[in-house]
Amino acid sequence: MSSNLRILFALLFLPLLSFGQQMQISGTVYDTTNNVPLSQAMAMVVRIKDSVLIDFQRTDKSGTFSFSSLPVDTLQLIVSHPKFGEREFYFFGRPDNATFELKKIILPERSQHIEEVTIYAYKDPIYYKGDTLVYVADSFATKPNAVVEDLLKKLPGIKVNTDGSITSQGKEISQVLVDGDEFFGADPTMATKNLAAKGVESVQVYEKKNENATEGDETIQVLDLKLKDDAKKGYFGKTSVASDFRRFYEGELLANKFNKDQKISVFALVSNTTNSSLKWQDAYKFGIETGFSYNEEEDSWQSDNIQQGSGIPTTLKTGVYFEDQVTKKTKLGVNYTYSNNGLEAVEQNRSQYFLSDTTYATDQNNNARSQSQSHALNLSIEHQLDSLTTIEFEPRLKINLVDKENNNLIDFLGADEVLNRQTTVRNANDATGTNLKTRVALIRNFKKKDRKLNVTYRFTYDENKSTGNLYSLDRNIYSPLLNDTIDQEKRNNSLSLSHTASVIYVEPLNAKIKFEFEYELFSNHNDQLKKTYNFENGSYEAVDSSLSNEFESTKLQNRVGTSLIYEHKKHRFVAGARFRNVEISNKNLISDSTIFQSVNNILPRIRYTYKISQNNRLMVNYNTNSSQPSLNQLQPVRDNTNPNRISLGNPDLKPNFVHSAFVNYNIYKPVSGQYFWSRLSTSITQNAFTSSVEFDQFGRTYTKTVNTNGNSYSNLYLGGGFPIYKQVLELGPSINAGYSRFNNYVNGVRNLTINQSIGAGLDLSFETDSLEFSIGGEFSYTDPNSSISSASSLPYSTQRYSANLMLKLPFRIGIESDAMYTVNSKRADGYNINFLIWNASITRSFGKLENLIAGVTVYDILNQNISAGRDVNANVITDSKTNIIARYFLVKLTYKFNSSKIKEDESHF
Repeated sequence: MSSNLRILFALLFLPLLSFGQQMQISGTVYDTTNNVPLSQAMAMVVRIKDSVLIDFQRTDKSGTFSFSSLPVDTLQLIVSHPKFGEREFYFFGRPDNATFELKKIILPERSQHIEEVTIYAYKDPIYYKGDTLVYVADSFATKPNAVVEDLLKKLPGIKVNTDGSITSQGKEISQVLVDGDEFFGADPTMATKNLAAKGVESVQVYEKKNENATEGDETIQVLDLKLKDDAKKGYFGKTSVASDFRRFYEGELLANKFNKDQKISVFALVSNTTNSSLKWQDAYKFGIETGFSYNEEEDSWQSDNIQQGSGIPTTLKTGVYFEDQVTKKTKLGVNYTYSNNGLEAVEQNRSQYFLSDTTYATDQNNNARSQSQSHALNLSIEHQLDSLTTIEFEPRLKINLVDKENNNLIDFLGADEVLNRQTTVRNANDATGTNLKTRVALIRNFKKKDRKLNVTYRFTYDENKSTGNLYSLDRNIYSPLLNDTIDQEKRNNSLSLSHTASVIYVEPLNAKIKFEFEYELFSNHNDQLKKTYNFENGSYEAVDSSLSNEFESTKLQNRVGTSLIYEHKKHRFVAGARFRNVEISNKNLISDSTIFQSVNNILPRIRYTYKISQNNRLMVNYNTNSSQPSLNQLQPVRDNTNPNRISLGNPDLKPNFVHSAFVNYNIYKPVSGQYFWSRLSTSITQNAFTSSVEFDQFGRTYTKTVNTNGNSYSNLYLGGGFPIYKQVLELGPSINAGYSRFNNYVNGVRNLTINQSIGAGLDLSFETDSLEFSIGGEFSYTDPNSSISSASSLPYSTQRYSANLMLKLPFRIGIESDAMYTVNSKRADGYNINFLIWNASITRSFGKLENLIAGVTVYDILNQNISAGRDVNANVITDSKTNIIARYFLVKLTYKFNSSKIKEDESHF
């Protein structure tokens, strides 16, 4: 497209509203040969509508120019010099966005013909594009050499947690994409922790259908990083090494080569610090998911093993990513990732058990070691059959290898705190898992606007094999005759095959109303073989029939649904319902008994969106879903992997039924920079999966999953930002509150636990070109109440205070420091831990491009780092603390490279 056509297009679609105010345009000019400021360059401002020269000036010795009294209009800026070529810029001003700064204008050689022009038009920092929330990346200043994670921490409503997980307005981000595609598979941290923030044009947050869901939540929240065109050209990357020359080390390599539609990336990561430790997403992928359980009371997954982010980790991860438009109609993507993660951790915890007639406690010391490897190969092919029809093919293969060992020493204490029983439990397990997922989709658009057909088929193959050993010593202090020893080998095999076929058709009835029809057929077959062998006569050959079984479960689901979609101006309303029939057959192959269920559900859903303005949105949503119990919850055999906590499956379990609703209200004021985010959500579950726990006289528990009613959860989140003092200072208050009702059974008696929590936070940030400083604090208070025992109703609180500093000094020196002070109160004795974590670093840049960075970082300067937490589950309160890497330092050297041969920490044109 020629320059004239670009200008004409911009004039037609970006009209200017002038209110007699003034525009300001400034910039700094550099020559392309020496990359130094260029004096005596001519800068001329021309009004487009009549070609009148408004103003002109020459750059000073520092290469800068500044026009401060220009009319708010559509203007052309021409920058020229006798020894170099020209650059042209076009500005479409508005009264609320009339200041433009071009930090680095690079003039080309005279022999180099520049066909492109740069157009500047008004763009809000935050706005909605349909149902997509868009953040304009350049509107949020980040530190030099910042990665995407640093950018996300600046975005209102976005929170990056310590484990790398991301939430938007209180709801977790399930997937991170780069230009609409996964970057190195499903690991979101590969993009957020490695891609440069300066290469991102916008951050988009939206909901999309969960392709892997056949039940439960059918939509997930996605964060999509849209890259600038300049970031898609040439090569760029970084490599770094760090060590304390004794024990700790980090190494990283990331190289990217982009050429229009072709993207090639390779990376390697090695570390034994928590900066690269195993995240919960990785733990799930590497087959350690058996250590996680669903807490319906808090609508979250919790770890039954060592706490996240604790212990001494080792990490090795490497991979390659390729994507290209191989033909005019075919797009190909392939990536491979290898991971090897180890963790050694020591945990101490105290659990208090409150029963209707007594109380007791346990003190536990746990030593855990795990080593997990993963190979992941992902392929995606998108082929355009014609201008209206596209077919997508996505196979994914994962192979997981896990080796882990746990050693537990547990002391059982009576109400008088006297030891009466002690157990030693050792578990060792080797597991392999193979997971293959394939998705084929046909997407057909039609010449009639909004008419659409989507046909999808998904196949999943999931096989897991494990061999483990259990050795347990049970010592009764006052009854030695009851002492017991367990020595067993466990072999478990499971295989799951599923097929899903779905059709979605959308037909516009008129300009405002659309009709949507959908049908889905889901078939699933599961086999699980559990064998336990007792050690006898020098070998593990004697089958323990009470702990062994072969179980088969099949599900056939038919689901049909319709929806009406109304869209007009600022309003969008969707209402519909699905009818679902699920036939479930659970067969015990050992006893030759079968339990058959046929369940019918009507699943209504409603969503209303009011687009008050481009920056102001109200959304109301009501949805229903239903989930099936897992195979382990159904398997009717005892699991004594932990002899003190024995579990038993329940083949009579019925599917649950969940009602969920939320209200979102967001507003952003671009002129003042003020913003406000809010979310109120609630859920009520019928036939909820809950635990029925029996306690024996020795403190052992026997747990079975059962159905119950009356479980609910509600949460309120409010947050905002208020710039003050010329938008240099910003005040950020937040409030959150939660209320939950959770039913379970203890020794056959229904127990109702009501949890009430409230929290508040306040942040204050100060930012200039050379200084960023922020302080903040948050307080949370939780009040649990159990109907079975008032003694377990013990409120507790947590306070956190933080400070962050980033300072740019002369001579290319940078200083960064952050501190976090945590106060835990009203915990068990020895767990009311207060600690201050203070980190600091100093760096210096070298070279003409300042792309060689040397620095020293000291972590946990005061040597107080510890991992501590509290978990309240029905009538049990557990306080825990885990070893973690304490004070250490790293000397780090980083080299950043790119094909443009410019400084990476500055904007340029």
